Amino acid sequence: MKKLTRGQKIVLTLAALPMIAVGGFGGWGTYTNIVSEFGRAATAAGAVAAGEGVTLVLALVMLVLTMFGQPSPTVVRAGLWLAPLAASVMGVSVADSLTERIVYALTPFGMCGAAEGLGLLARRVVVYSTDVDVEAQRRNAAVLQRIAYHRARAERHPWKWVRKVSALVAWRLIGRLGHGDATLGSALTDVQNTRVVAGADVALAAMLGGAPELPAVAPPVTPATPRPPVAASPATPKPPRSAPPADTATPSATGSATPTDATNVGDEPRYEPGTPQHVVRELWLSLGHRPTEGQIVNALGDAQLPNSRAQAGKIRRQVEGEDTQLPGPRAA
Repeated sequence: MKKLTRGQKIVLTLAALPMIAVGGFGGWGTYTNIVSEFGRAATAAGAVAAGEGVTLVLALVMLVLTMFGQPSPTVVRAGLWLAPLAASVMGVSVADSLTERIVYALTPFGMCGAAEGLGLLARRVVVYSTDVDVEAQRRNAAVLQRIAYHRARAERHPWKWVRKVSALVAWRLIGRLGHGDATLGSALTDVQNTRVVAGADVALAAMLGGAPELPAVAPPVTPATPRPPVAASPATPKPPRSAPPADTATPSATGSATPTDATNVGDEPRYEPGTPQHVVRELWLSLGHRPTEGQIVNALGDAQLPNSRAQAGKIRRQVEGEDTQLPGPRAA
């Protein structure tokens, strides 16, 4: 959490003192106006409390909610606009002449403006200290919710004119997204600064590309560690050479022996378990006839293997070509 410096505290104090003074004079002016009209101090105090006092209370409520990291309800936000208006209407209603109506209508805005200013100043201090703007997050969340609703209605609503209207509303809401969000503005500024630095790097590399490169410093050579001498082992005497074996009859070209690692024609191929070829061959043998592509797709899917129809046809042709003893297609 950021802490205010001494200079910032002094500036905030100097800014808050005139606001408090203006608010006090505004409340006192409204009080004297009502007293001159009605002649009763209690009535004047009640009128000040109902107009400027309500505005002050709502501003303090918004301040406390902001300090606790909670957005302000709609009633509080609307009251900050309606309470000064009610105080002005009350002043106009008790005035006798046009000049008094103008003065009585403007007098309540002294205390109301001071309450608004103090509340806004305190909220900004909280945002600066915590880096969290709850009101901006509330506005962005509400805009995003409306955008999602109108986008869904623009794609799936059965009426064409409703889809068109929702699409236009969604585009209009996108223009309001992030408005007044200092955190988003700071993030966008960081992105722009990164791009500017990257562009400057490319420009400097193009301008200074012909500069001679610094010679590479060869790494220090580490002397090789001598190995201990290895004792020579005694020579092993070779066994006496035996007489060459008698020549055997050379088989003819047509009767040549088959290598042990070759596969005779018609022998069943051996597939590793878990491979697509093994799954298709086992399915073929279990069915007793040539499986269809749909059956192969289901079997490959059960084995958690790629199971597209193109893959199924390819593997079936491979297994059929390598194993000629498999049964044919099922009779119709």
